[in-house]
Amino acid sequence: MAIQSEGAAKPAARETLSERLRPHLETIAKRAAATEAARMVPRENIEIIREVGFARALIPACLGGDERDLWDYCEGVRTLTKACPSTGWVAGVQNVHQAGLLLFKPAVRDEVWANGLDVIICSSGSPQMKAKLVDGGIVVSGRGRWASGCDHAEWALIGIKVPDTSDSQYPERRYRDYQFVVHRSQYTIDDTWYSTGMRGSGSKDLVFDKVFVPFSHMERLDALTLGYAHGAGTVDSWIARVPYALLFASFLPAIGLACADGMVDEYTKRQKVRKNAYTGAQGILNPAGYMRLAESKHELDSLSVFYRHLLVEMQGFGERGERLTEDKFFEMQKFPFIATRATHVIDRLFEGAGSSAIADFNNMQRYWRDGHTARLHQGMDYDFTLQHYGRHLLGLMPTPDL
Repeated sequence: MAIQSEGAAKPAARETLSERLRPHLETIAKRAAATEAARMVPRENIEIIREVGFARALIPACLGGDERDLWDYCEGVRTLTKACPSTGWVAGVQNVHQAGLLLFKPAVRDEVWANGLDVIICSSGSPQMKAKLVDGGIVVSGRGRWASGCDHAEWALIGIKVPDTSDSQYPERRYRDYQFVVHRSQYTIDDTWYSTGMRGSGSKDLVFDKVFVPFSHMERLDALTLGYAHGAGTVDSWIARVPYALLFASFLPAIGLACADGMVDEYTKRQKVRKNAYTGAQGILNPAGYMRLAESKHELDSLSVFYRHLLVEMQGFGERGERLTEDKFFEMQKFPFIATRATHVIDRLFEGAGSSAIADFNNMQRYWRDGHTARLHQGMDYDFTLQHYGRHLLGLMPTPDL
């Protein structure tokens, strides 16, 4: 084994996703308004996302991926979101699906990655449709909703309710939640995305008309969440050992934090030049204004440290290969707290920014709309998390409605 001499230079650390994004941020920011007007992320932004390495970020090195740290991935999403929230959202949600794919059978992964690892995968994860059982699989008809960035995707991960095959006589008496992998050729896109927030995310409906899905392309949702799907243990990487439900949610707070970052910058610029329309008083001399700003910076700094701690802990869990206990699961399920507090920062500054903050030309209204939209995602439902965690702290089981 070669030994590095004392004076030899150490190998240079690879660039983070944020560093690779930096040359493109100004261009992406200039496209933000046009992205909202088009109601979808432009192809040029998607190519930048691929070029900087988001698609390979959460693919293990043993499979040819970049296997980046979870903090690197989420910080990259945060950096991109500040330039354009819709683009950051699409980058975060699409490319986390690569990690979910690790839990499917190796043959399914090989099929999806047949033309390279930079494939784009969208999703409609909530199991709203009901499937019909047929020989060898299921038949799917209906709509998968809110598939962000679906116009650019080549594959999709779809939630579905499937009759319980353990009841051979009356399987339709009970349904189990599954997800399945499907190619773009097997569904159509219905442009239903007219939204106040994340207008440029293109989160449209995927329409299925009697599509056959083989059992080989399906996994039970609880198996994906708890790590006993068919692909579990087939890849030696921390990425494959972190519960997918937690890993999927990991990037969501970065959206809210980025919108708060943007709000701080816009508020600071605004206060330096703002004057009261009636008295002419300068905004920069308003104590309430700079107190709001200082408190917001303190809160953002605190949230960022806590967020990084959670991400490092989550990755460490996978690296150590620990058994997932109930205590450990709840310990890692604190992302909704961060997203909720990030919207508090956004609201504090928006309320003190004056009436022009709501104007279309002002980026503050976009950060306000998009930050709240990220907070409303099911994965960031803080009420739900508090009920779960509060009952757990008191030694109570989850209620059936949870």
